[in-house]
Amino acid sequence: MYPEAYVSILGFLFLITTLATIIIISLTGFIFAFFIPLIVILLGYVVPQVMAHDRAQKLDLEVPFAGTYISVMATGGMSPYASLKRLKECALLPNVSKSINNVEIDVEIRGVDPVSAMENSAKSLPSKDYKELMLGYASTMRTGGDVIHYLFVRTETMFKDLAAKVKSFGERANLLMETYVTISILLTLMLTVMYMTSLSLESYWSGSTDVGIFLIYGYFLVPFMAVLFFFIADSQQISQPLNDWKTYKAFFACIPIFAFLLLVMFLPFAASESNLFFAEPFKALISGLRQAVGLERGYEAGLGMGISLLFASIIGTIAHSYYTRMNKDITEQVSNFMRDLTEARKTGSSPERCIENLAGRKYGRFTPILETASRQIRWGLPFKVIYETFKVKINSWLALINIFLLVDAVEVGGGTPETLETLAHFSEELSSIEKERKSTQRPLLFMPYLGVGILIFSTLVFLAFSRSILSSYSNQSIPFSQVVTLLLPTLMVQIFFMGLVTGKLSGGKVSNGFKHSLILISLGLLFTPLARYLTLPFIGGG
Repeated sequence: MYPEAYVSILGFLFLITTLATIIIISLTGFIFAFFIPLIVILLGYVVPQVMAHDRAQKLDLEVPFAGTYISVMATGGMSPYASLKRLKECALLPNVSKSINNVEIDVEIRGVDPVSAMENSAKSLPSKDYKELMLGYASTMRTGGDVIHYLFVRTETMFKDLAAKVKSFGERANLLMETYVTISILLTLMLTVMYMTSLSLESYWSGSTDVGIFLIYGYFLVPFMAVLFFFIADSQQISQPLNDWKTYKAFFACIPIFAFLLLVMFLPFAASESNLFFAEPFKALISGLRQAVGLERGYEAGLGMGISLLFASIIGTIAHSYYTRMNKDITEQVSNFMRDLTEARKTGSSPERCIENLAGRKYGRFTPILETASRQIRWGLPFKVIYETFKVKINSWLALINIFLLVDAVEVGGGTPETLETLAHFSEELSSIEKERKSTQRPLLFMPYLGVGILIFSTLVFLAFSRSILSSYSNQSIPFSQVVTLLLPTLMVQIFFMGLVTGKLSGGKVSNGFKHSLILISLGLLFTPLARYLTLPFIGGG
């Protein structure tokens, strides 16, 4: 979009919001709505910068793979511009593909020579790696240097930089996880202390205890804070350019069932005035569960919310496990296959024959996919068709980009040993980066599990202890069942989102968090009666 067009759209939105704000102020007297047009101007200034930063990050992830592709094609005798034209059709690198499209327009329509077109493209894009790759290639071409050597060295440097970024994010992710858990615990305890203090002093002051702040915090602020950390994590971590939405579709398809469970397991206890005749069996179930674990009245709403969220977590976990079960360690196995293929090719066998021979080896979850590809080779199918088979059965982006490079290398350069050696080298780099990512993010899993225990025990023990103190020293009683009905469901919501944040920070995807939410909510439901039992020795049964 041209700057003039963007400013015009922004000005139009400013005028519309200004008129709307004037009407809102005149009708409601809400003077603070005056800030709405100013927020529109602020967002108009920030959004382009955020989008440029996001595009730069995505390009920085994709450029090393584009450099690998160009290097592999160059060992097969293809020029970088011809490699880029082939790479334009690669859906695995969508952002690089858009950039290449602009280069092709300059060359084919405007008549710019390929080297100058690549230079111009580098100058107009925010990615440092893309700029250095293209400008360095142009300089090497004009000075008559060794283009293949430059491409190889530059690509290897980009992979080292990518590994450094992965490692640095692992350290930042630990800080983000600690910050999130700490804020969650402190905010919950602060609000609990304030609420209990106001209840204990209610007979000495003319004010009233407002429960709305807990409802806003538990059901609005907690999800908003989780989404904020999703955004921060996404802006910092190295994410794959393609997203798989199958898990989320399965999760959202079960939202009606989740809503029904909330309606029959949570709402009858949270809003006692509701009278749903079809909820009676579920109310009896929750009440029976509460009595079975030795809890008093008031815990039903929290148990109902926990069980409902547990169901949602189970659905998300099953869907995520189903759609990703073939990807476990598959990137590493593809890397091993690439190395074995390179060594087999050095014996003089054709790439097709090497693949058929390697199909008999064990490569874990990659083995049945490789056997299918081997049968297709014997049937005489072209490599592009074989690649589509891989694409259907593999959801791992890193594994697919390796296979894409292999297929094009065989088609263009015949899969010479030198070409395959280059490809195997970079494939091993990818596998090493993926291993490092997993190892750096594994320590993240300790913090949220500890946080759930602190959250449940500290809140419930404090409630029971406060009730005992008030009863013993001031002969006051607090509506304990009402307080637990208010607090425990919000804790369950908080635990659910804590699991999602854990999955995002440790695995790069929110869908990874469903299994953490499942375990954390299960622990929350387990800790709830344990917390009650732990208070008995100290408060004499409350």
